[in-house]
Amino acid sequence: MSNAFLRIFLVWARYPCFMLATVFIILLQTSVGLSAADRKPDSINSLQEIIRIALKNNSKNIPKVTHQPPENIIFLVKKYYYQIETQREQLATAKEVQGYFEKGIKKSQEIFESDEGGVSQADITKLKLGLSNTLNNIIDLKHSLQIGKLNLGRLINRDLLDRNHIITADPIPVDFPHTGFDSYLKAKKLTEGSKKLLYEVYLDVESSNAKVKLGIKNRKISRALLVSQVANYDFGIGDSQELFEALMLYTRVFSSYLDSVYTFNVAVAKLEKLTNVIILKN
Repeated sequence: MSNAFLRIFLVWARYPCFMLATVFIILLQTSVGLSAADRKPDSINSLQEIIRIALKNNSKNIPKVTHQPPENIIFLVKKYYYQIETQREQLATAKEVQGYFEKGIKKSQEIFESDEGGVSQADITKLKLGLSNTLNNIIDLKHSLQIGKLNLGRLINRDLLDRNHIITADPIPVDFPHTGFDSYLKAKKLTEGSKKLLYEVYLDVESSNAKVKLGIKNRKISRALLVSQVANYDFGIGDSQELFEALMLYTRVFSSYLDSVYTFNVAVAKLEKLTNVIILKN
């Protein structure tokens, strides 16, 4: 039977179209197999999907000890999700800065050993201390990231530290189109009686939003400064002290910006939670 099939294949193999089709089928099957293998198991692709899973899991927790109102679940999911996406970006930034410090230390040591002058042992030590501080930040961020995953994992009954993964986007401020507290009350169809309950939380949103806008400007400036100092040092026309200061400033400014985005997003989530509670009571 196998010999007969082989003879038929050899006959048809004389025709180029047949061979082309065969190669195409093999490549297609290989591609499908690779794409399936590359996919992360049990990945969760969006915040809304996580909220849906958490609410479903919460509905199964009948005892009052574990069951929570839906608005609480939604708020906690958002809080931990924003924490994870923020700290992932902060970790990526810290690793980028780590690379710049390591490169700067190597370059400084080469200049120092060549007796060309311009770099002292104190300069190298300062860069090494900057690297040590960055490595310490990386340890803290990895720890906080694990805690965030543990907390979020409990809400959806999944081990996010093991096989399950959540896919987050770059941290950006959530959409908040309201220009003032009165316009917010009007948009949500709330009465003046709700003003006392919501006003303080709304002020938190406004304050954190202002910091986000300021942080966007500072982030661009510090990034431009960092790129300039790194390029100068690579070309041998920069100063190790200026490189150290640019790296430390960039780390502080960018981390502060990401913190402001997290604070703003959580403040909006808190305002939404309180608003929903008021609407339900009415």
